[in-house]
Amino acid sequence: MKGLLSAFSLLLILSNCTAGNREFAEFEFEGKKLRYGVQLPNDFDPSKTYPVLIGPSEVEEKDDQSFYWRGTKDTYGWILIDYRIYNATRRVEEIKAFMQHLRSKYKVEDNKFHTVCFSANSSSIFSLAMEVPEYITGITGMAGNPGTTNESELSKLKGVKVQFVVGDKDTYWMNAAKQRHAILKKIGVDSSIEIIKNGPHVMRDLIGKGFLERANRLRN
Repeated sequence: MKGLLSAFSLLLILSNCTAGNREFAEFEFEGKKLRYGVQLPNDFDPSKTYPVLIGPSEVEEKDDQSFYWRGTKDTYGWILIDYRIYNATRRVEEIKAFMQHLRSKYKVEDNKFHTVCFSANSSSIFSLAMEVPEYITGITGMAGNPGTTNESELSKLKGVKVQFVVGDKDTYWMNAAKQRHAILKKIGVDSSIEIIKNGPHVMRDLIGKGFLERANRLRN
């Protein structure tokens, strides 16, 4: 009986994503149910269109949110999604199915998604964006950079808005961001860079509002 009650409680959590609360939900891919996290705006209205932001997460625990909105109580008008989007270039069909699932559940602004990457996960998330640019409208590196300087590869980001946010004390990542930004501008990719004065590698002060305001810059 205890097991049945636990299963029933989990089902309620998975099926009811309430505005303002971060909950688990599921989608099905190749016969498997895969879990993701979702947090809706406090005033969420299913009849309205919203920007949707997908960030990297293991999605194992209830508080396992993507780093730059971890613990936030206000999404500032965004639908925030946590999923295993890092190291996903061998799971492209799964990621496409996931985004199609989100499109079926929510009215997604411009029918495309924003994403964020940082530090060690950034190369693989940029690579994923190059694989599915038709699904991505904006990507923010906090600090995070593409793992390649190859112009032919980076040209796959045409049509995607890219921004780099990096601290000036984070010398390695700052120099890499400047280099990638210059290449992207050269080949006609919409790219911008912000260097945070006295900013470290992990910019904890930007968690929540600071990051989400920056993500807003990439909205059409």
